[in-house]
Amino acid sequence: MRKSNLSSDLVYDLIQAFKSIKSTEESVNFLQDILTTQEIKNLSIRLRIAKLLLKNLSQREISMQLNVSTATVTKVNSWLNQKGDGFRKVISILPTKINIPTKYSKGPIEFHLPEVLTNSIQYGVATAQNKSPKKLIENVKDKEIFDKSLKKISDEYYKTKH
Repeated sequence: MRKSNLSSDLVYDLIQAFKSIKSTEESVNFLQDILTTQEIKNLSIRLRIAKLLLKNLSQREISMQLNVSTATVTKVNSWLNQKGDGFRKVISILPTKINIPTKYSKGPIEFHLPEVLTNSIQYGVATAQNKSPKKLIENVKDKEIFDKSLKKISDEYYKTKH
């Protein structure tokens, strides 16, 4: 059995690193540096599962909606039932995600001015909200390509040495 190398010093640094983040840009930069693409995906899915469970969606509905196994949903649900205070706190303070408007009324603008103004504001907010996740996804994809090329170089190097 492999001994865990998780220590309070390691965990302390990780907690303090998250605690020190002051802006969305800092969050994006830190997440792209510390996590792999798969880790970002897994954490994002777990958070969404917890959010949907707290909205009382069924485990089957969540599994189908997120295209994950019911076992994954069950694990998150079990943790929510055992402890889950971290999930509950974070989810309770998450801002509402605004969608880019898709419906526009036809006709002279004078008849739809309040709707046009509302849609314009909604569009601006939604665009700003989407900027950081898109940046993180793009940067992580670049990192993934870089990691693959490093692995290839490393594999070739060790093949010639052994």
